[in-house]
Amino acid sequence: MSIINIFFKSKWDLSKIKKKKFLLVDGNSNPFLKYYDKKDFNILHRRGEKINIRILIKCIFDLNVSSLNYFNHFIKTSSPKLILTAFDYHPIFYKLKKVTKIKTLMLQKGKRTFSDNIFKNQIFIKESKPNNYFVDYIFLYNKSTCDNYKKLIKGNYFSIGSFENNFRKLSFSSQKKEVLFISNFKIDNDDKVEKNCENDDLVVLNLYRLALKNKLKFNILPRQADKVKNRKEFNYYKDILKNNFKFLKKKDVSSSYKISSKFKYIFCTYSTLGVENLSKGGRTGFIFFKSLDNPCKYYRFGSLEKIKNKGSFWTSDYKFNSSELKRVFNFVIKSKKNVWEKKSKAVGRKILEFDFNNQVFRNIVNKELKRKDN
Repeated sequence: MSIINIFFKSKWDLSKIKKKKFLLVDGNSNPFLKYYDKKDFNILHRRGEKINIRILIKCIFDLNVSSLNYFNHFIKTSSPKLILTAFDYHPIFYKLKKVTKIKTLMLQKGKRTFSDNIFKNQIFIKESKPNNYFVDYIFLYNKSTCDNYKKLIKGNYFSIGSFENNFRKLSFSSQKKEVLFISNFKIDNDDKVEKNCENDDLVVLNLYRLALKNKLKFNILPRQADKVKNRKEFNYYKDILKNNFKFLKKKDVSSSYKISSKFKYIFCTYSTLGVENLSKGGRTGFIFFKSLDNPCKYYRFGSLEKIKNKGSFWTSDYKFNSSELKRVFNFVIKSKKNVWEKKSKAVGRKILEFDFNNQVFRNIVNKELKRKDN
């Protein structure tokens, strides 16, 4: 956000900052509330939504109004025992331990690929080399992600899977024997369907036909929660499928977990939610057909983890392949329970670990809160 935008759009706050246990960097997501009380958090709004005037004045007296100096004063004034964030891709967070001397903790927000800025941005990579970046506790999806991050950021790494996904297990006995397709629909600035959606129309149409052939109801979980974009997403699928499918209502990211857990058979092109369902034993198929010049060509299932292009419940190719799609569909729908469990567990945990109720995270945080030097 530019300085001019911050000046006109920010909420200016004159209140005195109280000392609290936790300092959360970026108030757009606080999954930590699952385990800790809201009153124990101060929030440092990284995007400029809210600026504390008292802290800003301190920066002016320093003749240094940089983001890092503002963060430093804000954090030291709030005197937390831990600095937390639910976002793993903001370099300023990696500098906070060195500046404040207070322990930091970071979660992974979404699946990582080699096309992410975090792994391909040369400026970021150059800045990380002189050991500028350090985070005390780093909780990531899997070992491969940890190995890639270790090249850039020093700290203590833990492979726990998806923090929010770890909140609950699946109840297989209560699931509907229906097909759920997780949509990746997105429009660009010109109001056109993005290149990322290449071949998604063919994928959803063929999945729909196979579902009907197997007497299974077909449901779509939308990507867009915004009303206008959601309507465009619905029309996109209606033009493809015409009728006889259910377009589900979605409030936010959290509601996606609740919705997806109700269905026995889930399919997607690429989706963190799909991988999360797989990590808990859910029957999930990944069907990825994107050309070599597609901007999301590295998003395929198992790309970062260097898993082969095709397997029992996943496939990827540079063009649409109906026979491959049918093969994956049949395995997800028709494979016996013991076969599914054997095949899915062997690969699933390489993609995403599952630490039910985030026991590893909670043990570390509770230990830090009890430290005498805090």
